[in-house]
Amino acid sequence: MIEKIKLTGGPEKTVTWIWLDPETDGQLKVEFYDFSEIAQRMFGNDIAYILTVHEMAKLYRLASQDETSLLPWIMEHFKSYFGIKQWLEEHEIDFDREIDPWA
Repeated sequence: MIEKIKLTGGPEKTVTWIWLDPETDGQLKVEFYDFSEIAQRMFGNDIAYILTVHEMAKLYRLASQDETSLLPWIMEHFKSYFGIKQWLEEHEIDFDREIDPWA
């Protein structure tokens, strides 16, 4: 079973989950789940954005972390999806972003 960790911040009626996905060789996944009225109005339902980090070695090196310490480090330094995404972009760490409009 995948252990997902819920972060504490973000806009109202949203949640951010982080986990290392064993199905993708331990890549970091960051999911932003929006169940707000705006999401309902714009998309007709909840929506989720999922980041998948491809350059894990670079992420570990720049964060000075490893497989066991990365998630606690993220929890300490970031409150939601947006801070993580910004940090990844600033450090030019490759990731994909998927949109799941049927969350």
